[in-house]
Amino acid sequence: MSLSAIELVSIVDDDPFVRAATSSLVRSFGWEARAFESAVDFLASGVPERTRCLVCDIQMPAMDGIDLLERLEREGLRIPTLFISAFATARTRERVKASPALCLIEKPIDAAELETWIGCALARGKPS
Repeated sequence: MSLSAIELVSIVDDDPFVRAATSSLVRSFGWEARAFESAVDFLASGVPERTRCLVCDIQMPAMDGIDLLERLEREGLRIPTLFISAFATARTRERVKASPALCLIEKPIDAAELETWIGCALARGKPS
């Protein structure tokens, strides 16, 4: 498989350990991973247009994950998104349910659950 054929999964999380671990997992599944420490960094990178799945923390400084997804949608970028959170409150769950995100995965991330959801996201994101 050529590098250009590999699906790009972008990871946005302000925790460097979660970012590194999630990136490593995504690569071990056979996908390309790009990691960003903030929503602002992700938006400024030029990568959103190539991203086929977004794995995004909810609670981050400056712009939270749900606000990031809303901004991407407003800009016409409909990226299948998986939210991750260590603090999944009832309010957070309500916000995720009201968003176009596919799911909320609680930290610590289960590798099999992550692989399944990314597979679903990539299948959904393919043009018909």
